[in-house]
Amino acid sequence: MEGHDHIKWISTILEELSISEAEKGALMVEKCGRECLKYSGGYAQILELRKSIEDKNDEDLLFQKYKSEIYENHPNLYKIGRDIYIEYNKCSCHMVIERGIKNPFLCNCTVGYTKQIFETLFGKKVKVQLQKSILNGDTICKQKVSIV
Repeated sequence: MEGHDHIKWISTILEELSISEAEKGALMVEKCGRECLKYSGGYAQILELRKSIEDKNDEDLLFQKYKSEIYENHPNLYKIGRDIYIEYNKCSCHMVIERGIKNPFLCNCTVGYTKQIFETLFGKKVKVQLQKSILNGDTICKQKVSIV
């Protein structure tokens, strides 16, 4: 199969999931995002960082260590109260960048990826809300993370 055929194949799956099984489909694509993080070097880094923190219930310390040691203090990751926000000026999903997938339903994958990051970091369930998405026509991607 040529690269273009893969794009059409994945795009067709995303389209069908978004139409016929939107809620279930979103959860399935989220799970793919969780797995994507688990296979990346970032997952091991987060586990090591969490392991190095004595008080694993100190959410502020966990966030600050993550932001400084893994996120390199980038200003697009910030907190307001207990909520965490992530903003991107361009899509950072490799399926979009490298494979050319443009279906906004793919953003559910990023939601799962982000959930896995912060659930691993905090050892607690989090809710991730996709507030803006470049694939949906916004000028930025923005997610809100809340500890449940």
